[in-house]
Amino acid sequence: MSLVGSPANFKKILSNKKLALLGDAIVNFIASAALSLQKGATGIKVSGKVLQSVYNLSILATLDVDGIDKGEAVEAFLAYAWLNNMFTCEDGVEVVYGSLKKGKNLDEALAGLIDKVFKEYLT
Repeated sequence: MSLVGSPANFKKILSNKKLALLGDAIVNFIASAALSLQKGATGIKVSGKVLQSVYNLSILATLDVDGIDKGEAVEAFLAYAWLNNMFTCEDGVEVVYGSLKKGKNLDEALAGLIDKVFKEYLT
């Protein structure tokens, strides 16, 4: 985790409420845009249940981070990654749309985005 430093710092990132608020908008945009490419124009709000599933399916679930809201952690991670130029929203839409085209559901597609960013920049 070269850019985030210690596990304690990573926990601060994943539990940061301001990052989660920004990440909420990023996740909803990426999901809406990818689904629009697949099915036609749509806009969605990704539910907390889906975000928790994304966390559990992603590499984030393998990390030793206790006491966090899993859904907010997904949002905070993606906001942190976006703010630190680890991916663009366009890249995110492309990755998620590509996964949807291959038959993955939205949970799996978003988890794939997290895994891709994490492996490229934080390992």
